[in-house]
Amino acid sequence: MPRPDRISGEERYKTYMAGLPPKTKPNTPLYITLYEEAKLKKHWIYDPDIKRWQSPEEFLELEKRISGGEPNRLSRLQVKDPIEGIEAGYLQMKVLKERMEIFVKRVIEYYKH
Repeated sequence: MPRPDRISGEERYKTYMAGLPPKTKPNTPLYITLYEEAKLKKHWIYDPDIKRWQSPEEFLELEKRISGGEPNRLSRLQVKDPIEGIEAGYLQMKVLKERMEIFVKRVIEYYKH
């Protein structure tokens, strides 16, 4: 009987395989590969050129319906944790708020005198 503190070879293999990128068949479109990678990692797909985030499902639907995996666009896409986008958005809002506060103070000071 195996010890409870040891995992079996099969469990170790499953754990190892879960950490690998999805297997791609030779003719698998790139957009399917991106979708599968995002699903596996529980991430979203980010387009840095237009600063747009899409869930894997939104991305897949759009690719099937509209663009059909246009290679130039697909090559720039990134599979990323959406929390990075949330944090970046809050940082931008903070910086913008600070800049706005400085500007408001300058305007008030200007019209005081």
